[in-house]
Amino acid sequence: MRVVFKKLVTVEEALKALNKHVKPHHLGIEEVKITEAHGRVLGEDVIARINLPPFSRAIVDGYAVRAVDTSFASEVNPVRLKVIGRLHAGEDSSLEIKEKECIEIDTGALIPKDADAVVRVEDTSIDGDYVIIDNSVGKGSGLASLGSDVYHGQFVISKGEELTAEKIGVLAGLGYDKVKVFSKPKVAIFSTGNELIEPGLELKASKIYDVNQYSIGALVQKSGCTPIYLGIKKDNLEEIREAVIEGLKLADAIIMSGSTSAGVSDLAYKVFDGLGSPGLIVHGIAAKPGKPTIIAAINDKPVFGLPGFPVSALIIYGLIVDPFLRAMSGKKLEEKKKIGAILAIRYLSERGRREYLPVFLKNSKKGLMAIPILGGSGAIASLSSADGILEIPENLELIEKDERIDIELFSDAKISDIVAVGDFSPISQVILSELRKKAIKVREEFRGLEHGLAWMRDEIADLLVSCTPKSEKAPISKISPKIKKIRSYTMDMVWAFYGDGISSGSTFILPKIGSGLRNYAEDKIKSMVKDFDLIETWSYDSAIDLISKRRNMIALLPLCIAVKHEFNFIDAFPAKVSYFIHEDFLATEIGKKLKKIMKSRETAQALSSMLGISMK
Repeated sequence: MRVVFKKLVTVEEALKALNKHVKPHHLGIEEVKITEAHGRVLGEDVIARINLPPFSRAIVDGYAVRAVDTSFASEVNPVRLKVIGRLHAGEDSSLEIKEKECIEIDTGALIPKDADAVVRVEDTSIDGDYVIIDNSVGKGSGLASLGSDVYHGQFVISKGEELTAEKIGVLAGLGYDKVKVFSKPKVAIFSTGNELIEPGLELKASKIYDVNQYSIGALVQKSGCTPIYLGIKKDNLEEIREAVIEGLKLADAIIMSGSTSAGVSDLAYKVFDGLGSPGLIVHGIAAKPGKPTIIAAINDKPVFGLPGFPVSALIIYGLIVDPFLRAMSGKKLEEKKKIGAILAIRYLSERGRREYLPVFLKNSKKGLMAIPILGGSGAIASLSSADGILEIPENLELIEKDERIDIELFSDAKISDIVAVGDFSPISQVILSELRKKAIKVREEFRGLEHGLAWMRDEIADLLVSCTPKSEKAPISKISPKIKKIRSYTMDMVWAFYGDGISSGSTFILPKIGSGLRNYAEDKIKSMVKDFDLIETWSYDSAIDLISKRRNMIALLPLCIAVKHEFNFIDAFPAKVSYFIHEDFLATEIGKKLKKIMKSRETAQALSSMLGISMK
């Protein structure tokens, strides 16, 4: 029987319900060696118990002096000071200097009594037992005074901070060989789904690799906890129930993913009956993505049931699971940084559910632009390439193009300088890699010519790559007269295969519909054979993988790729790879660099030697 969600709650209501039944609490404090402390959460405030440095010391090689004795020293009027000894780093000494005296000193050595400056050895010369100084120094020059870095009693690191390499260095400098940290909560993790298999196994028809168990495990570690991986469970009530029972024995919290929606195979909401009080407390969140989220509380232990789609699971983890686990681990919540941008397209949202929309960011003539990533809640790669999240309130249905919005920025955001769209081509890999070498952030969205034309028309993309038969014109007139062609290349296309050749009944691999070559290539096939099947793919790598596995596969490939992989082939037709750019963008520094790269002799030589491709 299909069970519908009885009541959707907001994220805030879900957190409130969770905290009502399960209070997040620390599991205690333990002491660890600083060699084992990296990444742990500090369990106490650290107050400096010594000064750093613990004595005034030289920070240059030279001569410890009284600064007043170097007053008015110059090349014309140098000062002569008598050298009465030498101090090495790590040496204790009772040496002290008097008027017109100095002591030779190494970097790191103790500053002798009555000295208050160090003259660099580069600013001196030797004359017997005397040093000649031709540059005056001020008091404190060339030395680090007692406690100048950290003074005794200073507050240094606060409880709840993650111990980084720098903080561990401070602890070592203050004499700590051990440090008190919060005990790490253990979190049991498992995925559910008959379609899932472990990464590393052979991918068979109808199966997909489990993503959630490993991405969630990484987030659990980031939340300051230790993941315990329980594996993949089938969509079977007893198997899921046994996994929850095992997790309750091994861990302080449980995270499962999948089997949480209202479908007939989604059983997670049933497994908590009889396991402990109060059981299921939330079934359904008024969020997009993330509606099929469940939360249970079993004998003071939380169980989080996240949606099976990876994007949904990771977004809900950040909203609900991360705050709870950090409260248990003692790790502070990460500060959310927001940045203003304009929305690149008109966007319709769903009233009644708060939406969390992944976006990528790019610099444009209008300012910072946010482009929605519309891969869906199952597209984990789309989330990994996002720069941030746009939170859309429940009562907002429409955001207009160019409207000002706030984006919650990811810590690893890489704001793009140039967006390249259109048809995939090996030529682009050479050209764009040269741009990247110049520290220019390039984003590739090669999803076919139709998609590229739309993004150029909306001024989302900057560079359009068009792969068309040499005999045809690229349909650039469809968009704007301000789109300029900056270079074309000729690329020979072939029918590549491992078998005996093209025959009736063969399967052809072509670019997806929307590519500049797609329809022309299909017409060519029809002129060769009457009976055939088609497979579509975005990239040549996918085609290579397919024909490498099956002998009756024939792929449309650039000649250079067919030769590289030692495929058999017959000629198909010559293609023209053209590059178009917005006129305004061409006038920018990045546009000028791109044009220079594409017209350079070095690029021509690289294309010729690497790909056998010539300019036109």
